[in-house]
Amino acid sequence: MGHSDTHQKLHGMFNDRDFDAMDAHLDTSFTYEDVPRGLTLHDAAEFKDWLRGWTTAFSDARIVAREYLEGSDFSVSLFQGTGRNDGPFGDLPPTDRNMDVPYCEIMHYGPGGKVASCQIYYDQVTLLSQLGHINPTGVTA
Repeated sequence: MGHSDTHQKLHGMFNDRDFDAMDAHLDTSFTYEDVPRGLTLHDAAEFKDWLRGWTTAFSDARIVAREYLEGSDFSVSLFQGTGRNDGPFGDLPPTDRNMDVPYCEIMHYGPGGKVASCQIYYDQVTLLSQLGHINPTGVTA
């Protein structure tokens, strides 16, 4: 099984909400960085709590339209994150609006083949605009 296969499995586990099954693929030193939010998660438990935050905000959240690339110690996924905002998103109230945002996720693998670290990139302005929390044009309706 290659690194992109592991990446795909983890995305499938997200879509199935099988977060505990992810442990088998994460190194004990695992870290995850949500770059747009300036947030670093220091272990699998924090990562799974972060995922649960997304699925609380978007109960039907899905990773779709996925593309995977891999190298000797990394994999990259370009995907769309979709879902209806039907729960609180951090401190923000639900808006019942849809998100459809492109993401880029880079996983780095340790010598044992497990994910040692990961970074995710996405456009927070697009996400918050789609949810109606900000107006990027500055024009009010």
